Amino acid sequence: MDKTLFCEALYALPDNIIVKRRKSVVMPVVSIALGAFVVVTGYTLPETMSATDWHSSLLLLGTIVGVVGFVMLLGRLFGGEGRPCLGEVGEPLKITEMSFARMQMRDVMAAIDNGDLDRLLALPESQVAAVTVALCRTSDGRFTVCQPFEYVELEYRPLREAKILRK
Repeated sequence: MDKTLFCEALYALPDNIIVKRRKSVVMPVVSIALGAFVVVTGYTLPETMSATDWHSSLLLLGTIVGVVGFVMLLGRLFGGEGRPCLGEVGEPLKITEMSFARMQMRDVMAAIDNGDLDRLLALPESQVAAVTVALCRTSDGRFTVCQPFEYVELEYRPLREAKILRK
């Protein structure tokens, strides 16, 4: 299943029910600040013979932490991936997959068409993923969106549009 296509289908749902939120930039900024603090601490150590090893180690450690923070910051600012969240609330949604055999397709489609999430979750999963159902839901399960995919010719093709099962 192509997670990007599924997320695009989620973002296309009416009334902006699901929106894309980027991850917070707080951790990368803290990492850059910590790296800078360690580098400054390394430079301000007194130049004694016993502190020479500490001086070099702190400079190396601070540089590494700062560079890692900078790379994380660039990834969060300019990266293409966002995280699906529930509308104005901003509650993050978790994407999971369920795999079913081809002979279960009728039961899977009936459960989705009827909006019966409990029936869908009760179906036994298969090791062979001929039919995959992508679920996007809140941690408490009060909001769930799903979309079925069929594995045909080495790719997953959507069987239906994304459907809200539980609000």
